[in-house]
Amino acid sequence: MQKIKAFSILELIIVMIIIGIFISITTINFKNDELLRAVNQVAFHLRYTQYLALIDDKFNPDDKDWFKGRWQIYFIKTIDKKSVLHYAIFSDSGKYSGSPDGYEVAKNPLNPTKVLAISHAGISSINPTDELDLMSKFNISNVELLDGCSYYNSTRISFDNLGRPYKGNPKSSSNSTQNLITSTCKIRLTHKNGECIHINIAPITALISIADPQKNCN
Repeated sequence: MQKIKAFSILELIIVMIIIGIFISITTINFKNDELLRAVNQVAFHLRYTQYLALIDDKFNPDDKDWFKGRWQIYFIKTIDKKSVLHYAIFSDSGKYSGSPDGYEVAKNPLNPTKVLAISHAGISSINPTDELDLMSKFNISNVELLDGCSYYNSTRISFDNLGRPYKGNPKSSSNSTQNLITSTCKIRLTHKNGECIHINIAPITALISIADPQKNCN
């Protein structure tokens, strides 16, 4: 009669300990992955904003300010004097207020029932994409536009129908080529633990690359 081998209690305990350690390591790595996930999401949405600009030429010979309606990504840091950190992708229209209205916001390409913005007092009647709230979803403490896209503390990047990137608020531009980005733009996302990653945007082509993480960026 063949004997069937079974695990002893000690062996089962050892296996359970190993599994527990593995789960703990996986959980720790997942938490530390917040910054990278946020950066990848923002990079994807930058490319999507450029794509919208490429397929939606805003030129209108009957509107001298047509270029103010270019597709843009806008990182919002304060609302009613309260610190926030989320972003919206929209195409301004009408009086070109510079603030996204519900009908101006892009739909989420991964879920068209939602839009690429977060609800707040000025834009509440929408179905938001919660992941755009970088502070609450990814523990991001700051987003900065540096070097080629640094412009009077602006937190916007827009694109023309050729896919070229622009800095600053389009509503403040006086002509269609003003504020064209001519040197590498860096968008720095900083996690609450002090680590940061830069998203680099090349001038003219708007080619996007992601740099290696850095520590102690505060």
